[in-house]
Amino acid sequence: MGSTPTPSALCGKNYNLTPTAMIKVAGIDHIVISVRDFKKSREFYKKLLGFLGFRVMYSDKYAVGWSNKITRYWIVIIDPKYKKVFHKKGMVGFHHYAFALSKKKDVDELYKFLVKNKVPILDPPAEYPQYGRGYYAVFFKDPDGLKLEGMHFPR
Repeated sequence: MGSTPTPSALCGKNYNLTPTAMIKVAGIDHIVISVRDFKKSREFYKKLLGFLGFRVMYSDKYAVGWSNKITRYWIVIIDPKYKKVFHKKGMVGFHHYAFALSKKKDVDELYKFLVKNKVPILDPPAEYPQYGRGYYAVFFKDPDGLKLEGMHFPR
């Protein structure tokens, strides 16, 4: 039995999938992330998403939602029974979230912002030709260790 390809190995592949319906997805509307330390994550995402042009659209003591008029990014308090469970890359669930940036220079600016704010960097800005010609990205972690990416891919 062959090994299963990683999601990153699948980027940019053409699978020639035959549509089964006449529905067309217009984009990703939102993502909701459960966080362990709501106060810490709220502050992290407030800075990060503010830097990326998002504005708060909703906030209470259990959830915060930001929007950039294209997509929405939410954080919510984790169910207390899962406080001691930590997500590991490769298990069921979230692998990473990529913010598509308009220019390669924006990836570099995001990197400077991350360094200034002492955000853990997984991989500094670099070209990733395995994902497609011109793919340029920085990878980093949120307070819960979830992998995030700022990327530019000229299409």
